[in-house]
Amino acid sequence: MAHGQGKRTRRPRRRVARRILVVTEGTKTEPVYVEGLGRYLRSAGATAIVKTASVGKDPLKVVQKCVEQRDDAASKEKSYDECECIVDVDEHKSLDDAIDLAGRERITLLISNLKFEVWLRWHAEDRRSALTSSQLDEHATKLDLVKGKMLTPSFPFDKVHDACEVARSADPDMRAGRKGPNPSSAMPILVDLMEGKRAR
Repeated sequence: MAHGQGKRTRRPRRRVARRILVVTEGTKTEPVYVEGLGRYLRSAGATAIVKTASVGKDPLKVVQKCVEQRDDAASKEKSYDECECIVDVDEHKSLDDAIDLAGRERITLLISNLKFEVWLRWHAEDRRSALTSSQLDEHATKLDLVKGKMLTPSFPFDKVHDACEVARSADPDMRAGRKGPNPSSAMPILVDLMEGKRAR
């Protein structure tokens, strides 16, 4: 055998990062949370690339925006592997229409009842009392999770799996596109996707 023609050592294959589009109802808290969670999970070995877009207080518009961005990316040959929407129950009259559209368009709709702060709360405590919207805001501030509508610099992303356990216990029938009991949140589905644990 000629010199230098020995067996080549194979390099380990790099995991291809999955592209996830996340469109949120909130314009501050939710996108900042998803981006921070993405950084935390990547540091722990997850390979998702998450793009966030925020729309405002209307679940139907959130899903419509998600469909628009998904189709635009596909037309440019930059398709997303997963498309998610994060919405609240709150007092939205368009939630049922949003659920129907997400189902037709195969968009993963993640609903928090009463609102997203329920999910944030579970990063700090395993409490499941139903609170009003203003009580949730006050409680999240008291727990040093948010200040105004922004996450605090010390937000405990490292407690995300604890939050997942509480959420699954609070809503054993959790699934995308379902309005769960108050309190509940389907955010563990997004965590699983970002960690590569499930795909459609």
